[in-house]
Amino acid sequence: MFVLNQNCISKTEGIYYSCPWIEHGIVFFPSKIAMCCFCGSKENEYTLLQENFNGENFDIQKIFQIKNKFRQFYKKAKIHTNCINCPSLKKDAWDERNYIDSVYISHWTVCNSKCAYCYISQHEEEFKHKNYKLLPIIKQLFQTGVLKRNSKILFGGGEPAVLDEFKQLIDFFLDNGFQNIRVHSSGIQYIPCLERGLKEGKIHLTISVDSGSREIYKQIKNVDCYDIVRENIKKYASFKMKNGEANISAKYIIIPGINDTKEEIEKWLAANREDGLCFTILDIEENWYRKNKDNIPEHIFDLLNYAKQRSQESGSYFELYERIANLFY
Repeated sequence: MFVLNQNCISKTEGIYYSCPWIEHGIVFFPSKIAMCCFCGSKENEYTLLQENFNGENFDIQKIFQIKNKFRQFYKKAKIHTNCINCPSLKKDAWDERNYIDSVYISHWTVCNSKCAYCYISQHEEEFKHKNYKLLPIIKQLFQTGVLKRNSKILFGGGEPAVLDEFKQLIDFFLDNGFQNIRVHSSGIQYIPCLERGLKEGKIHLTISVDSGSREIYKQIKNVDCYDIVRENIKKYASFKMKNGEANISAKYIIIPGINDTKEEIEKWLAANREDGLCFTILDIEENWYRKNKDNIPEHIFDLLNYAKQRSQESGSYFELYERIANLFY
């Protein structure tokens, strides 16, 4: 278990912050549980709830005890150093009730691509074991009333579809009335169990293509699957909601020196239109962003604004990834 201490706390000069993830969130990583997926001022350190976790000895009461410690520190106008610069930290009142309404599932240990920016290549030790069983824990949280039906459920990637329990988890959430499920996928493997949720508007699927051409895709992903991914996107986009839109986004992670050109962005947007997508998301490669966030080149700003303008001109919804959104608008 993670224990707060004074070395982890900084004064905030009378400003009181709250965070929905610290209060009511839980994240399942390989071998550990955290309150959120934000990595703060110290690289690869999270607001941990339990380390060396293998699916056993899950104790929700101990988790709430740790969350309550955070509440008490924040009420004293203090802030955990790993929370600094987190976009989820807001000036707001704390909710004293103990329940979970945000679940981030990211305990995968295998993938079907080898992205140049992937976390695995930097922290291989975390992915040398098989992922633990999560469905029994989710059922426990729901059946005891801790996990609310209106919760946000997020599947991170990697590729969550390669999890043994993925279909069972999706079916459980849909069968029990969850309506805010977001799945991040490589798009390499078509996932039939998503069809129902896409039609009903209960699942939003995001696929990081990161390119508008086969050549750049292969350079980034280190697999030659661009055409397969585009074909799968078309299949997913054929499942329309009642409003006639497809509840699927194409994501583009800008990697300076590889895909940071208007030409590649334009090809990506054109492919999205051809495939019938109504949502586009832009992000910046995380490691590069961490090193350069205080000195971002002007052409990156221009590229993001260009993508926004061209996306909106085609009638597509445009979104910047949360951690960079405040920098640009």
